[in-house]
Amino acid sequence: PFQFANIPGYPNDGFVNHYFGSITYTKTISPRTVNEFRFTAQRNRGIQSVPGVELPKAKDLGIGITPDEPTGPPLLGFNSGMSAGFSPQGPTGLIDNTYIWSDNFIWTKGRHSFKAGFNYTPYQDNTIYDFYINGEFFFYGNGGGSFSQNDRADFLMGLPDEFLQFPKAPSNIRTHNIGAYFQDEWKVRKNLTLTLGLRYEYSSPKLDTQGRSFSLNYGVQSQVFVNAPKGLLFPGDPSAPAGSNFPDKNDWAPRFGFAWDPKGDGKMSIRGGFGVFYDILKGEDNLQFNGQAPFFGFADLFFDPLSANPAVESNYMSAPFTATGIPNSFPSKPPAKNLDFDAAGFLPIGGGGVYYVDPRLRTPYIYQYNLSIQREIMPNTTLEASYIGSSSHKLTGLLDSNPFVLGTTKRLFDTQPGVASGTFSYLDTFANVSNAHYDSLALGLNRRMSDTRFLGMIGYQFSYTYGHSIDNASGFRSRDSRVPTYAWGQFRGSSDFDLTHYVSVAATWELPFAKAWSSGPKRLTRGWTLYPIVSYRSGLPLDVTAGLSRTRTRPGPSAAGDPQLVRANLVSPISFTNIEAVTNASNGRSGNFYFDPAAFERASLLALYNNNAAVTNPALRTYGTLGRNAFRGPDRTNVNLTIGKVTDITERMKFEIRADFFNALNHPLFANPVTTITSGTFGQISSTGVITSGTAGDQQPRVIQLSARFTF
Repeated sequence: PFQFANIPGYPNDGFVNHYFGSITYTKTISPRTVNEFRFTAQRNRGIQSVPGVELPKAKDLGIGITPDEPTGPPLLGFNSGMSAGFSPQGPTGLIDNTYIWSDNFIWTKGRHSFKAGFNYTPYQDNTIYDFYINGEFFFYGNGGGSFSQNDRADFLMGLPDEFLQFPKAPSNIRTHNIGAYFQDEWKVRKNLTLTLGLRYEYSSPKLDTQGRSFSLNYGVQSQVFVNAPKGLLFPGDPSAPAGSNFPDKNDWAPRFGFAWDPKGDGKMSIRGGFGVFYDILKGEDNLQFNGQAPFFGFADLFFDPLSANPAVESNYMSAPFTATGIPNSFPSKPPAKNLDFDAAGFLPIGGGGVYYVDPRLRTPYIYQYNLSIQREIMPNTTLEASYIGSSSHKLTGLLDSNPFVLGTTKRLFDTQPGVASGTFSYLDTFANVSNAHYDSLALGLNRRMSDTRFLGMIGYQFSYTYGHSIDNASGFRSRDSRVPTYAWGQFRGSSDFDLTHYVSVAATWELPFAKAWSSGPKRLTRGWTLYPIVSYRSGLPLDVTAGLSRTRTRPGPSAAGDPQLVRANLVSPISFTNIEAVTNASNGRSGNFYFDPAAFERASLLALYNNNAAVTNPALRTYGTLGRNAFRGPDRTNVNLTIGKVTDITERMKFEIRADFFNALNHPLFANPVTTITSGTFGQISSTGVITSGTAGDQQPRVIQLSARFTF
């Protein structure tokens, strides 16, 4: 229930109801032709992230903000890791409707089996989203803060570095998906089958029925809001899309597959295939439009350093709008067409929590291909070797559409004629900036349940996968979702989710007690089964950034205005230590270190962040010397074990008991180490067993589950 704060006192609640209905009509037209029509409707309705207790509101604490719907105190975010406040994700009213109309036709003629069909899927999203409704104060501390360099000390003095606030915002998103396909499964010979297919898909850009979206186009003046800053456009402007982006209608998806039995004896099979598959663009794009200026209030305020001896007490927390000279745009109100963006408090445009969409966004697509060989090597036992690969293109990620013009301290959109400096902040934009590639070798050895001479009935599955996924960004809301504007391929490396090795052995063994003790009582000796599962996986990639915060005015070490992307400098080879022993790192700290933190350095990068030297000296520009995802976290080995017994009471009644042992050996399954370079526990592992959502996850300590079932 604690979705944001990592200190007690801020519980959240919520619920979601799901409604689902489906109608299917199947018509056998002839012995060789069948048609199936289906209609499905789904509705989700609920509310998330509702404060679980009543706490003082901003006005009760003397904080001069006026939220659209105050539900608690403002949130507090500290660079050192502490967070306080209710979840920024609500309270959010979740309402969406999905309808699916589909028809599939099957026709068998000779050696061909034809399939054709279409689908039409309209979607409605009527969410009411309270995102950061109470606002949040950020304290950067030694991550680029302007005050004492201690984030908690700055809090005690009432000196935040940034304040962010959003409105209560209804959403009225509409979209639809259309698809049609044709497929021919052709049995060329008894031992060879080919599958050929073509599919067309179209997903309409997500449209807000009230026109509450916007786009960017350098140098173009809006005709809808005539006083809007140049370059910011809205639905109805000649060069702006009506929704999130212009339509992409070029989504043709061919596919091909084959299955070949070389000898025709049913003991060997060679299969392969290739296909093009399109993604449906996430609803996240319109979700980020929701609640943005000028349609609703918005604030992203940055606070200046204090003078050496301030004459009066800071009002940065008590009156953040007054302190920054920015008009308070809350509570929200409908905008007039001649709206003065500056007087309304909507400048600068952009900043934290505001996302744009590239108006020429294309649909991401993937080429998938595979080749496998299966061979029966002995009765009931099959060996399989497979190559599986994919190449993904035009994947969505984030980039700043408004970087600093290299060599200057001015952002791109502020260089438009007639636009004052500081009119635009950074402009995070969904764009087709990422590509990915995956290759893997998979080996499998499978034995069907069958009798052995002495050990009874045994079946098992062994699988091993060696693979590698590479990308330059791993998707929105992932750890690495952004690319540098001037160098999209800067961080190409292992994907955030890449697993190099994965091994799994699962078996079923009907214990032969009845055979070993043939004269024993059958109800006692029969029905025992053992289910062991042993798995191993290599560690996930780890990343260490320099811990620098992004602001509207700092170009940073890259001189492009993206210091949050800068990795640490690697000053010596990374040395790994014994996790289970308390060791003394070379920085003088002691703890359960996974790696020596002294291998990483950020002081020189912090200096570039503060002195802007990289702006005028290209030789100093850097994203740090450590590559993205350059090393990995701890491996994990796990053993799960289940033993059960089924007793036949009568022909129609059975009684089953079983015991499940998750992490049966109680082997420590370590979490990843702390990779926040500014943290006092940087490089250390501080936790093992993590139970997620009450399920038997792969990081938890041993859990024993006992159960019984009576069947009649």
